[in-house]
Amino acid sequence: MKKSKKTLEIKLSKLGSISNPKIELEQYSTDPILASDMANMAFMNGDIEGKTILDAGAGNGIFSYACLYFGASKVSVIEIDPDQEKILDDNLAEFSNKEIIIGNIEKIEGHWDTVICNVPFGSVIEDIDIPFLEKIFHLGDAIYLIHNWKAREFVLNFVSSRSEIIQYTKKRLIIPRTYKHHERDRVFIDVLLIYAKRK
Repeated sequence: MKKSKKTLEIKLSKLGSISNPKIELEQYSTDPILASDMANMAFMNGDIEGKTILDAGAGNGIFSYACLYFGASKVSVIEIDPDQEKILDDNLAEFSNKEIIIGNIEKIEGHWDTVICNVPFGSVIEDIDIPFLEKIFHLGDAIYLIHNWKAREFVLNFVSSRSEIIQYTKKRLIIPRTYKHHERDRVFIDVLLIYAKRK
């Protein structure tokens, strides 16, 4: 069956949201448009179908679902917050070729063909993104990550010192009202999408 980016976007829009989001973890759901864009890029680059995938900081599993939809051989779903285990189980229930691991990315060991993640931006807790950025380049060969566009100079320098940047582009992240201090129903944030290969 042909895999359609539009069909994936519709499927992702029906997934359950992050449960009891915690501001100290900068938890928010990646919107279906951006998630399907990033997964489709990885799929078109040959980095999903038949590959092992690590979804680092999985949240509600939106990237895991996208990778499984596009034919990943196995997806390891890593999430530090145990409150998300049930929503991950529910959202990924139709797939058997996944493992859900509740744990800290800093303690994860292994090797995957592809790592995909929307890292915490460090907007609430400074440098919360650093453990993700440090670790993921030890775990996978192809790296797809999202970060705040405002931090692009730092992030591009950090990534290029550890890998070869194949492509980067500006995208838009839609964040729904999630925390009490959010005044609008949704906000639009410019983000940096990077595709890199480990040296």
